[in-house]
Amino acid sequence: MHHLLRLALLCAALLLIACGSTSGLRTESAAARKQIGDYTRVEVADFAVTATKDTKDDHEAQAKYQAQLAEARARIADLIAKEIEERAAFDEVSRAALEGTALRVTGTITRYEEGNVVARMATGFVGQAHFEATVTVSDRESGEVLGNFVIDRNSWPLPIGASSNAVQNVGMFMSGAAKRIADELAVARGKKSARK
Repeated sequence: MHHLLRLALLCAALLLIACGSTSGLRTESAAARKQIGDYTRVEVADFAVTATKDTKDDHEAQAKYQAQLAEARARIADLIAKEIEERAAFDEVSRAALEGTALRVTGTITRYEEGNVVARMATGFVGQAHFEATVTVSDRESGEVLGNFVIDRNSWPLPIGASSNAVQNVGMFMSGAAKRIADELAVARGKKSARK
C-alpha cells in the first residue's frame, strides 16, 4: 500500500512539473507591483491571437482551427475573471470595459494546439497539446503596462496508456494558468490569494 501511495505521488508530481509553467507576476520594479496593489477594480478583456497552424491548404481544417482560437481567446479571459472574483481581492471584476480607474488584464495567445488525446494515450507522446500566451497587466486609462505573466504549457510524454495523458489538455492548461494569475494578483493586493 505504501508503495502504491509513493507511485501515485510521483505520477502527480510528474503531471504538475512536466507540463511547462505559468510564470509569476513579473514587474519592472517594486513600485509597479505596489501600484497594482492600489487598484480596487479590474477588467479582463478577450485575448488577441497570433497563433497559427499549417493546415496544408485544407480550408475546412483552417476554419475549424480559427473557430477554436475564437473560443479560446474568450475562454481564457473568462477563466481569469472567474478566478480573480473567487479570491475577493478586488471590489469589482468585469469582463466588460469599465470606466475610470481600473486594472486591465488581457494578453495574446501565441501557440494553441489541442493535440490528439487518442494518439497521446496510444503512443505516450504523439498528439501533444500546447498552450502558450503572454498576459499583460496594465492601467486601463493610460495603457501603462505594470506587469506580465508568461504561460508555456504542454502535455508531457508519459508511458503508453497513462491516464494523465488524457487530462493534459488545453482546458487544463488554461484553468491552471488562470488560478496562478489570480493568486498572484491577490497577493499583490495584499490578500494572500484567499478564495471566497
